[in-house]
Amino acid sequence: MGLISLRMNKEFHHAELGYWIGKPFWGQGYGTEAAKALINFGFRELKLHKIFARAFAHNPASWKIMEKVGMSYEGSFREHVFRFGEFVDVKFYGLLKREFLEGIPSDE
Repeated sequence: MGLISLRMNKEFHHAELGYWIGKPFWGQGYGTEAAKALINFGFRELKLHKIFARAFAHNPASWKIMEKVGMSYEGSFREHVFRFGEFVDVKFYGLLKREFLEGIPSDE
């Protein structure tokens, strides 16, 4: 189906969210659901200060998941990665713990 992870940096109290969804499961909300669950775990259980993620600029499905889970666009690194014979731009998104907590209704 896919995979998802948090790559932690304990010194900086942050983690990078990474995910991959198998093509047969695209567009069914699994990526968004898994990202929400891992972000919740990262902030509540791991006590992270920030969670960030990145995606190729030409892959809107990936960065739209980041937007759906509350991450904010922080910028792009132009021609940052060499992939399949060409340089591609990478978009970065992030979410701070206080932003995450502000978005949660008080009865949860």
